[in-house]
Amino acid sequence: MKKYTYVLLSIIIILVSVPFVKYQLKETSYLNVWIIDKTVPTNDFREHKGFVWLLNNMKIKNKLTMKYFDYTKDYFGFYPKKDGYDIFDIKANNPDFIYIADTYGVYTDDLNKQNIEGSKSNLIYGGLNEEELYKIKSYLNNGRTIIAEFNTIQYPTSEKVRNELEGIFGFKWRGWIGRYFTDLSKDVEVPTWVVKAYEEQYKAKWEFKGNGFVYISKNNEILVLDKNDFKSKKMYIDFKDEYENEYNVVDKVNYNYWFEVNEVNGAEVLADFKIDLNEEGLKKISKYGLRESFPAVLTKNTDDYKSYYFAGDFVDIKNVPIIYQMVGYDKFMKLISRNTDTSQGPFFWKVYVPMMKKIIADVESMKNSNKNDVYKTNGVQLVSRIKDNKLEIYKNGSWNEFFIKGVNMGFATPGKWFTQMPETEIEYLKWFDLIGKMNANTIRVYTLIHPSFYKALKTYNELHPDNPLYLIQEIWPDENPKDHNYLDKENLESFIKEIEYVIDAVHGNVKIPERRGKSYGDYKADVSKWTIAYLVGRELEPEEVKSTNEKNKGYRYTGNYVSSISGEATEAWLARSCDYVVKYEDSKYKMQHPVAIVSWPTLDPIVHRSEFNEWGKKEIEYNDSVVVDINKFDLGNENLAGFFGAYHIYPNYPDFMNNEEQYKEYKDEKGRLMYGGYLKEFIAQHKKFPALVAEFGLATGMGNAHSNPDGLNHGGVDEVMQGEGIVRMMSAIKKEGYMGGIIFEWMDEWAKKTWITEPFMIPYERHVLWHNVIDPEQNYGILSYESVKPEKPDMILEDDGIIKKIEISSDISYLYLDIEYDKTIDLKDKEIIIGIDTYDRERGDFKYNPDININAPSGMEFVLKINSEYAKILAHPDYNIGDMKFSSKKTNSGIYKEIRPLINKSRVTMDGKRILELRQDGSTLKKGDFSDSSNGYYIDSKIHVRIPWGRLNVTDPSSHKVLDDKGLFTTYPGRDVLQVATTDGFVISGIVLSNGKVEDVFPGEKSIEQKIYKWNGWEEPIYRERLKKSYEIIKTYFKGLRY
Repeated sequence: MKKYTYVLLSIIIILVSVPFVKYQLKETSYLNVWIIDKTVPTNDFREHKGFVWLLNNMKIKNKLTMKYFDYTKDYFGFYPKKDGYDIFDIKANNPDFIYIADTYGVYTDDLNKQNIEGSKSNLIYGGLNEEELYKIKSYLNNGRTIIAEFNTIQYPTSEKVRNELEGIFGFKWRGWIGRYFTDLSKDVEVPTWVVKAYEEQYKAKWEFKGNGFVYISKNNEILVLDKNDFKSKKMYIDFKDEYENEYNVVDKVNYNYWFEVNEVNGAEVLADFKIDLNEEGLKKISKYGLRESFPAVLTKNTDDYKSYYFAGDFVDIKNVPIIYQMVGYDKFMKLISRNTDTSQGPFFWKVYVPMMKKIIADVESMKNSNKNDVYKTNGVQLVSRIKDNKLEIYKNGSWNEFFIKGVNMGFATPGKWFTQMPETEIEYLKWFDLIGKMNANTIRVYTLIHPSFYKALKTYNELHPDNPLYLIQEIWPDENPKDHNYLDKENLESFIKEIEYVIDAVHGNVKIPERRGKSYGDYKADVSKWTIAYLVGRELEPEEVKSTNEKNKGYRYTGNYVSSISGEATEAWLARSCDYVVKYEDSKYKMQHPVAIVSWPTLDPIVHRSEFNEWGKKEIEYNDSVVVDINKFDLGNENLAGFFGAYHIYPNYPDFMNNEEQYKEYKDEKGRLMYGGYLKEFIAQHKKFPALVAEFGLATGMGNAHSNPDGLNHGGVDEVMQGEGIVRMMSAIKKEGYMGGIIFEWMDEWAKKTWITEPFMIPYERHVLWHNVIDPEQNYGILSYESVKPEKPDMILEDDGIIKKIEISSDISYLYLDIEYDKTIDLKDKEIIIGIDTYDRERGDFKYNPDININAPSGMEFVLKINSEYAKILAHPDYNIGDMKFSSKKTNSGIYKEIRPLINKSRVTMDGKRILELRQDGSTLKKGDFSDSSNGYYIDSKIHVRIPWGRLNVTDPSSHKVLDDKGLFTTYPGRDVLQVATTDGFVISGIVLSNGKVEDVFPGEKSIEQKIYKWNGWEEPIYRERLKKSYEIIKTYFKGLRY
């Protein structure tokens, strides 16, 4: 008998052990799963605990930790603690699978306690935000799978995010949620706020008892279905016949918790919720447009991703088995669980678990982890290198030639200075996303940026492992060194410290104390594997170079990485700085990157015969008077990454770019391209190292600071020409053998200034508050930050003559005049002259035209002439900045002059040839609608005009400042030198001429009172973002431009 007992016990032990043994023998899989759960008010973790148990039961481990998933740690969202809470945001780490378990959030009455009454309280944390959505969307590719459950789309998620989520999952929310309650009695299960809302809505007491459903609309409407409204089955989940076997579920299992009412909009329905209602129940729901059957499980298959949406709180289960290390337990529970309307357990085992096992088994991107493309040689890590005068990137286990298709990034958004950089990751991510979609492969920054920039770059690149944005990081020396001497001890020490800060920041390994005018903070994001070069220096001023060379004669530098033993002191200082960059990174991080000097044509080694003067003294010229020559540099034996030159080369400055005769011989498929002529000449003498065009570009807007014979001017080009010109220059850059080109710049920066506008932005400290569209430097961006014309005019002037109405408005950039006139007149035979009195009614000219004796209501500083051929703004002779006249005087001549500031100065070449000066046409407004930033007027049913503030000598529209300086000037004065006045507003008037005779005066006799237009000032600019037309042109070109 004992023998049989032992045998029986052995059999039982074996049978019990089999599931555990089989589990141990089962192959382990690894997945990186994003579990997002923002609803963890207490430490029961019920909104995702069941899903984690299932992963572990399937022997799927966390790819990041190589351990089994821990439901107390391995999720993003809310972490309750005894004395408060922590929040763990989504980190970009290349997920294989995304599961949004719950985003309802945590409220003050829920934290670390049971809110039995279900009362509403203040939100602590919850809702899916835009930054999280961006990260999620960035991974909806390569066949990845995403699942979300009930409440993902509802409050506190914003409507904007909800709309995008509905698109991802392929449905529209009907605006209703609901829940099954086993007892509808007051103060038992139903939240108190539901009862209160019902009683207010129906003006009746809550007297429901027994089981039933409560529907709640987004408008807080309440619908109750009690036991008298449905049959015995209540609510169950009904899978389509073709999916019941595929997902191995038990059909028609009761569902007893929260649900949403959605309708299909692109998805496919796998299963429906069904409520078995009687006639009375059907009548109730039909009043609200609801149905007894609606989607429960939705799926959407795209070329990029597969999604599932569960319209119920499917995984919300408080108790799961402690043990998961056994095969077949889920099948056992599926078999023995009895269908009931009091527990979610049967639904979990019969529907959720088998369905999820099928979904998880179908996840195909399990093994697609992000590679760390780093090459190691002699203990040194490399991600980029210079080889055979080409840049190479190490990727996917091999070195590949790399042509830089880059864009320079500045970060002064409207109203901000250069050092007031964005401090949130999402702002940078938005820019990176647009730059990446433009098919650029590299960004360049000039200085150390805010820590969130590097964090965002790391995030973006981890989200886009196959097409990252590589970083070229410049290290910027202080401007205005003491005694104009780069080798001054204080300057040297400061720059060495900056080098260390920048390199440590790139490696995410420094906390920089607060400092004035420079970035600081806690740098934790390591972007070194996406950094492909360091640039050292800036556009060095010729007087600084001369002074350094003269003060340090004979100074040379020999380093283990970079040397200059045959150059001048400035070249030796640059070599010393570059050497320290490589040395510091190599010694501290066992890593090297290529390093480069930054320079510009002003300091190139070529003697330009046109950059001369009538006195024959080359040394008195600003450009071409001193040299920084890369051929005077040498590599040390320990430099494994390489060295190159980075140059800012524009087509229109210095003047020799426009004047050298030999450049006219260069041709491309569109004809002459003097820019290509310079590129060819420059690279020919650049013998020892490769060269990168680190800045080039074209500015839009309405101002031009230098004219180029090929139309590639310094400003004032339209947005299509901007794109086409950039493409043309980039093609020449590639053709002539440069490492690549970096467009200047990504976005318009109002903080910039040009020599032709800086004297007239007064007070200078306020010029960031308005957009000076005639300043080229403020308009180089591919992304425009532009003004928003008011929807309604600020003032309307009316009359019953030929000019019926003038609507006046303004914004941060322009004065707008919308002129309504008699449609029977033909502008071919007529000319409209609009007078603009900008300040002091007694000053200015009172006549519109020398031959017209009609006086204006006040003295005019400007007139606007409009006919069928042009629209021009003309200035009072004493108020014309083109003639260095800055103060209006009382006159009665009717004489106004074109505004023509000097842009290309006259000079004498080395051969004695005189090159005439060129002046900007600041009067003619370009015709075209306002979708392009270079246009100034167009005509439809009205004449629409916008005049830049700067053309009207307004020095600061935000504070109503205008020029008013009676001094004598022969050259442009310095910053904040000129005197200004505060205008009390503008007076607008006008006449209509026909063959030189007046046909209409506006305002006429109907208007007795003089109306003064004074706009509201501002301290915060109103603007909008817009991609210029050049964006798509560059995007298309970059797409076809291979490495």
